[in-house]
Amino acid sequence: MDELKNIAPELSKLEKEVPFRTPKNYFDDFSARMQVRMEMEKQAEQVPEQKPKIIQLLKPFIGLAASFALIFLLVYVPIKTFVKPEITEVASTTETGTSDSEILNIIEGLDESSFFALLDEPETSDEFTNDDLVLYVSANFTDYEIFEITKN
Repeated sequence: MDELKNIAPELSKLEKEVPFRTPKNYFDDFSARMQVRMEMEKQAEQVPEQKPKIIQLLKPFIGLAASFALIFLLVYVPIKTFVKPEITEVASTTETGTSDSEILNIIEGLDESSFFALLDEPETSDEFTNDDLVLYVSANFTDYEIFEITKN
């Protein structure tokens, strides 16, 4: 003890008591409190479990559908916004410079008599040369396809 007074005089002045104690009269009504607690636990066990509702069963699927929809919107909308419609129309333009939509508009505007009149007209006087044929074949066929055709 003298040693403690020499090393830490303030610590030696503190009283030496147990800091943890039971409250007064704790054990007087302990059995009654324990009985009430046990009855509450029994009642909680006796309550039947509720069946899962359909919303609880569908929650994962709804979440997946919502995430796919969000990803689609985050990808599709910017692409549609930034990709210009002229790019798709340029891709469908034929060699003559007219697009597929223009050709369809012309065909839709024809009636039967005009259509048959176009069929009966003699062909134009544009001549098809050998150079035109070579250009067409080289643009539309691979070397292997040309070889197969000439082999037969």
